[in-house]
Amino acid sequence: PCFVPGPQAVPELEVGNFNPALAASAALPVLTMLAEDAEAKYGDSRRWSAVLVPLTTLVIPAVAMGIFTIYVSSDDAFYQFRAGHPRGMREEKELYSNPLYAGRKNPMEGLVNKDDFEKGLDEAWERAKPKGSTVIV
Repeated sequence: PCFVPGPQAVPELEVGNFNPALAASAALPVLTMLAEDAEAKYGDSRRWSAVLVPLTTLVIPAVAMGIFTIYVSSDDAFYQFRAGHPRGMREEKELYSNPLYAGRKNPMEGLVNKDDFEKGLDEAWERAKPKGSTVIV
């Protein structure tokens, strides 16, 4: 009796309100009854074997051996992934000698008004910083 609310605290029932989350949670047990059991069937293993066996025994090893052969036989193989490779450094030097790419690594390159950008950055920090913060940008 102590957990039953008094008559003045009982909320009135509203007719016509549809709650989609409540409807979905009520339908969930029905959907789980429709699902099949998780069991391996004879036909499934044969179907997967027809794909996975050739893939793991023929395709993946052939690709790996081909990549390894190219890597071993050529000094310039995959030079894009090796930092400080002479060919990569030469191409980078050629790229930056072009006036269109001269300032490509400079993050401030291309700004119309650098001072306005920095002023806006300071204002944004002042608005976003936590109270009592002593960090100065």
